[in-house]
Amino acid sequence: MGRKVFISILGYSNYGACYYIQHSKKFKSKKVRYIQEATLDYLTQIEKWGKTDVAYVLLTNGAEEKNWQDNGHVNRLGEIIEQTGLETQLKEMKLLFPVVPIKGLPNGNNEKEIWQIFERVFELIKDGDELYFDLTHSFRYLPMLILVLGNYAKFLKGVKVKSITYGNYEARNRETEEADMIDLYPLSDLQDWTFAAASFLKNGNASLLKSLCDRDLKPVLKEAKGRNINATTLKRYMTALENIISDMNTCRGVAILKGENMKDLWNCSSQLTDVIIEPLKPVIGKIKTSFAGFVPSPDVKNGYIAAKWCLEHQLYQQALTILHENIISHVCDSEGWNIQDFKYRSVVSESFNIYNNKIKREDWKVCDEVQLSLIEKALSNFLLQKLASSFIVTTSLRNDYNHSGMRSNPATKQRIIFQLKERIGIVFSILDELCL
Repeated sequence: MGRKVFISILGYSNYGACYYIQHSKKFKSKKVRYIQEATLDYLTQIEKWGKTDVAYVLLTNGAEEKNWQDNGHVNRLGEIIEQTGLETQLKEMKLLFPVVPIKGLPNGNNEKEIWQIFERVFELIKDGDELYFDLTHSFRYLPMLILVLGNYAKFLKGVKVKSITYGNYEARNRETEEADMIDLYPLSDLQDWTFAAASFLKNGNASLLKSLCDRDLKPVLKEAKGRNINATTLKRYMTALENIISDMNTCRGVAILKGENMKDLWNCSSQLTDVIIEPLKPVIGKIKTSFAGFVPSPDVKNGYIAAKWCLEHQLYQQALTILHENIISHVCDSEGWNIQDFKYRSVVSESFNIYNNKIKREDWKVCDEVQLSLIEKALSNFLLQKLASSFIVTTSLRNDYNHSGMRSNPATKQRIIFQLKERIGIVFSILDELCL
């Protein structure tokens, strides 16, 4: 388990004192000038912090002089206002963990200085840390910078953003002198959902979506004990989605053609009267659009649609493999042959070879009369003849791809993608022509 790390920005205004309230946790601070006091008091009450944890306070030179040190402000007459700085206040809290000032930060007046702040803060974070941000006292751009930095660190350092707080002093109740301590964590959570949705839409990766969905559903399912139909249906929906993606990632042709996982997805979709996880609502519509055309029942056309789907999501090897094998499956299916039977698949493959290379009958490599009869039947198959050129092209591309281009004249990556896209287009034109 990583450290708990509190990161806060201290400004240089002469802050007024108030009581900070966190309503959901029924917390009320003592009367303080610095939000950092209230926030650390709040955080150490709701979770256990120890000596291996740390609090960082980010300081420009102005903030250090005015608010970190004691007596940093003067009145209109130029007289020193006697009041303790944040350093003194935090020492009086007797926290179990060190408070480390990060001094000399630039003001962030230009892009170079903003990057300097980003780099210095990023260097403070270690792999696996749990981050607790306070965004109250900062320039207007810094909250955005902190949000981006937190998201950046999630992927590069495996951290977790646990809390983002903001003390809304300006909107305080002037009679009670109470100000809300607002939880901005949903902004970080929304960034996670945004990345997960983008990962699915661009690369067909649903693992992040499912992980976030499982996380948010867990407390709902536990509380409902199976009585929340929308929660249980959504869980089944995400499982079906994961199975569909897994079938295509691992080129499970039989499962793709059967369409059983797609049927599960459609059934769950029709039963889902309310998507109870807000960030997932717009994604559900995108998922439906993404899988438009798939048939939720056994259909050889599902293989071609899967190949196209993989191409659109940059899964080129999967697209090529599924397309190539589905051409064989399609011919087998048209003859009423078992698409999983190696005997028939090898006959179709050999028939494509004979047809494309115009091999004379006396040169056919056949084992017996049964195989000879099957090849003759396959060669007269109209579908085989229409798909012959696509089969030979995908055979060459697949060999090139699967052997890592270790051949005398390997195709370029651009050529592989171009020809794959071209062949998928040709195959769908043939399907349209044959009204399949």
